[in-house]
Amino acid sequence: MRRALGIFFILVAMAVLPIRNVSAEKPVVYIQPALTYENSINIINIDEDTRRQVERIIGERLKQMADAGDLPYEVRVATADSYHSTNEHIIDSDKIFLYPTIMVSTSIDTVNNNSLETAYTSTVIAGISLMFCMPEENLDITRVTDGGNPVSLRLLGIVPMVEAETIGLSRYNPSNDSWQNIHNAPISEWEKKGKFISLVRQMMKDDISFSNIKGNLRDDKAKLGMDTYQVTDVDMSSAMANELFTGKEAEDLKFLVGYCFTSAYQKKTKRVMYPPAVGGQDLVNSMINGAYKLSLDSANGKVDVHMSNPGHSIRLDISGLASEVVDSGNNVYTTLHKVWLTKSPVEGKEKRELSRLHERTVKLPPGTSTDSDDNQIYAALLLGLAQELGGQDK
Repeated sequence: MRRALGIFFILVAMAVLPIRNVSAEKPVVYIQPALTYENSINIINIDEDTRRQVERIIGERLKQMADAGDLPYEVRVATADSYHSTNEHIIDSDKIFLYPTIMVSTSIDTVNNNSLETAYTSTVIAGISLMFCMPEENLDITRVTDGGNPVSLRLLGIVPMVEAETIGLSRYNPSNDSWQNIHNAPISEWEKKGKFISLVRQMMKDDISFSNIKGNLRDDKAKLGMDTYQVTDVDMSSAMANELFTGKEAEDLKFLVGYCFTSAYQKKTKRVMYPPAVGGQDLVNSMINGAYKLSLDSANGKVDVHMSNPGHSIRLDISGLASEVVDSGNNVYTTLHKVWLTKSPVEGKEKRELSRLHERTVKLPPGTSTDSDDNQIYAALLLGLAQELGGQDK
C-alpha cells in the first residue's frame, strides 16, 4: 500500500510539474553592451567609462526587477569576457537581445546677462531607448565578423525613455532683493556628464511598462506590424520660430521635440513608438532610401536595426512663440516666454494644442539692462510641452 501511494504521488508530480513550468516560463532576454545613436544633437561625449556606467545601471535595475517577478521576461547579463564583443553573440541566432541605446545626450545651455552679472544654466537631457532585437534571418556570420560589416538585427520592441534637469537654475527673491543659486561660470562638461548619469539612474527607477512587447518576445518570428506609431514630422508654422531657429539648430530642436513626445506617448498609451523620423537624422535618410533602419554605434562596430514601416504617423507643429517684458515698477521687470505645440491627428479626449509659460523676474538698479537667451528658453519650454502633449489622456 505504501509503495502504491509512493508511485501515485510520483505520477501526480510528473503530470503537474511540466504544466506548471510551461505556464510560468518566460522568454529569456540577454542584455548587451550599450549602443549610441550618433547624431549632431549629442554634444555630451559618451566615452567608454560613461557607456559602461549606463550599462551597469540598466543591467542591475532590470535584473533586480526580473528577480522580483516584475518583468515579462527573464534577464541574462553578458559576462565580463564577452560583454563588449558586439559581433560574437550573433551566432546565437535564436536569442533575444536587449540593447540599451543612448539616443539623446545633450544640453541646452543658457546665458542670462545684466549690467551687474552673468548667470549660466544647462538643461541636461538624457534619452535612452531599450531595444529588443533578434538577428536577421539568414544572416551571414562570416560577412559580419570577418568583413567588419554591421550586425543586422530585427526589431521586436522598443521602450523610449527621457529625463531632463537644469543645473544652475537661479531665481530672484524679491523679499531680500537677491538672486539665489547663481552659476557665474559656464557649466563644465564634467558636471553635465555627471548629471547625465544621474538622469539615467532616475529614469530606471521610474515605472517602466513592457506590456507592448510581451507578445513579440514569445514569438521569435514576430515582426512589428500595423500597430506601430512614429512622429514623422515636426513643423514650424510659427513665424517667430522660423525666424529664431534655422539650419542645424532647427533640425536638432525638431528631433528633441519628437523624442520627448515619443517617450511620453509610449508611456501613456503602451503602444510601440519608433524613434522620431525628423530633424535630418540618419533614420530619415534611410527611410528616404527605402531601407527603414536605425544605424547605431557600439564599442566595437556598427549595428543596423531594421524595422517595418510604421502603421500610424503623428505630426507635431511648433505653432507659436511669444515673449513680453512687463514693468512692475520699482525697477522690477518680468520677462514672459510662451510656446504653443499642436498634434495631429487628435485622439479621443486629447487637446489639439497646448501651451506653456515661463516667467523670469529681475530687479535692476536704475540705468541697467538685462538680456536673456530667448532661443534656449523657448527650446526648454518646447521639450517640456512635448512631454505634456504626448502624455495626455486619450
